[in-house]
Amino acid sequence: MDDDPLLKFISPLAGVVLAVVLSVMLSATIAGQIGEDYSTRAWIYTIAVLWVLVGAVVVFMLTRHAETATLSIKRVLLWTASIWLWPVFALRYLPRRPPKDDGPQ
Repeated sequence: MDDDPLLKFISPLAGVVLAVVLSVMLSATIAGQIGEDYSTRAWIYTIAVLWVLVGAVVVFMLTRHAETATLSIKRVLLWTASIWLWPVFALRYLPRRPPKDDGPQ
């Protein structure tokens, strides 16, 4: 059991799950304060939750191998901020495309 390769993902996976739970509650709070009618609040909440879920997947995929710290409140808050700001990290880690070579002219 100690040589199971999935054991190294327990801390980052637990961190991202807790961050998603915290972010869903934050999304509900934000959506409840914005909008005049139920439909508007529901759409804001839905978009915020989808944003958080995509962010959780992106950030987890980018950091799963480098995450070695033990789970703490500080780490969960860092994961929470990261999944809200996921486009910053996704753009930073996009592979750089080599310049096009049009060949001889």
